[in-house]
Amino acid sequence: MAESCVIKYMKKLKIFGIVLLVLLVLGAAGGAGYFAWYYHTYVNIDEVYPGISIGGMDVSGLTKKQVQDKLDSYVADVSAETVTLKVGKKEKTVTMTDLGISCATPEVADQAYDLGKSGNVVERIRTVYGLTLDKKDYPISFSFDEKKAKKKLKKVEKKFLAKKKDATIKRKDGKFVITKEVNGIDMDLDKNADTIIAALTDPDWDQKALVSELDYTEDKAKHTKKELSAIKDILGTFTTSYSGSPSGRCVNVANGARLINDTLLYPGDSFSVHDAVTPFNEENGYRLAGSYENGTTVQTYGGGICQVSTTLYNAVLRSELEVLERSNHSMTVHYVKLSEDAAISGEDKDFRFKNSLKNPIYIVGSTDSDDETITFTIYGKETRDKDRSIEFISETLSTNPPSEKEIKDNTLEEGKRIVEKEGRTGYSARLWKVIHEKGKEDVREQINTSYYISTPREVRVGTKKKETKKDNKKKDQTKDKKEESAEKKSESANPDKKGAEEPE
Repeated sequence: MAESCVIKYMKKLKIFGIVLLVLLVLGAAGGAGYFAWYYHTYVNIDEVYPGISIGGMDVSGLTKKQVQDKLDSYVADVSAETVTLKVGKKEKTVTMTDLGISCATPEVADQAYDLGKSGNVVERIRTVYGLTLDKKDYPISFSFDEKKAKKKLKKVEKKFLAKKKDATIKRKDGKFVITKEVNGIDMDLDKNADTIIAALTDPDWDQKALVSELDYTEDKAKHTKKELSAIKDILGTFTTSYSGSPSGRCVNVANGARLINDTLLYPGDSFSVHDAVTPFNEENGYRLAGSYENGTTVQTYGGGICQVSTTLYNAVLRSELEVLERSNHSMTVHYVKLSEDAAISGEDKDFRFKNSLKNPIYIVGSTDSDDETITFTIYGKETRDKDRSIEFISETLSTNPPSEKEIKDNTLEEGKRIVEKEGRTGYSARLWKVIHEKGKEDVREQINTSYYISTPREVRVGTKKKETKKDNKKKDQTKDKKEESAEKKSESANPDKKGAEEPE
């Protein structure tokens, strides 16, 4: 560095010597007039001398105002530059103005203009002439309001933050609508802001737009749009009728279908009808309707919900999903064949199944108030062979006709019989799954065995004996005696009413 200073000093001496030599020659030749002309033409001017620049911008030949205007324009351009923050493929930008930028060297305009404008004539000429050999650049530097910059950067960074969300699916107007998953994003806001500010205040910053890759951690969503896009095919569907049901039962069947509708199950997920449709109360959309309880029919909130679970059970069987729990009713039901039902009863009976497939499934449940039917359809990705088909066959194993229970009634004439309650036949049955390959039976598999109790036929039997004429005469005599005794008591107690008419 010392050697460099010496070289510069020697150059200046050389330049100075040359200038002096020129002056001497000019003076000797009578060139005083020329000297004056040179001074007023190239030195004593209201412009920046050649060879002077600001921040690399040539400002030679400009007036003081023009230099200031050029500096202000440059500062404005830099202030309009942006900082682009990136997280993966997402970008957000802020301007330098947003970060509180300002010119840290506003004096350079005056310095550039003033160079060579002071000192004696010789010094000024030496300076101007020296610029032709050694140009002068005044660097421009910028500063930032760090508090404002950090606040703004953190505010923008927060827009990248996200909680992870799995992709969702909904069936609307006969089509599936899928929303894309969102990966979770987390980051140290202060650390990222400090990194950006450090880059902008670094002397080597070129005062151009800056792109900053933010440091972040990603928490990927578990389930994606691609995964849900596999749900296209009908795996199984089943419909039952509740035609003729009381209004309360119709409401309950429709409510149960609504509560199960739009259920999404990923591979390995299990589903409980009981958990999905409870509690059975008015607040959850239920009405009073008939239910089985201890061999009789009683009115409960949610009566009819078993038809919901039964319909879903048959759709599950046709989708060939794994059944985890299923119970038959205590007595037979009218809307499916024997062994095709699935009862729900408090904590004792539930219908549960698992998505045992390799792709997610989607359950659609609906009712048709005109046809009074309920339907469940299970969608997924069909992987079964097109030449393969399945059917389910109900087989009755035994029948237990109802017994008769007589109830004696002494208000009913002897020999008369009135049926109070029809009995129900009991059964044992089983359900077969039959697999066909290319139209021929290949496998027959037993799905379940069911037992339905029989209930007795209740008959009211009369025990009252028929009355004879002799019995009627005795009754009349007894009646007359009772009336005579009552009349005497009345006359004794009320002498003024003696002879009053008997009431009708």
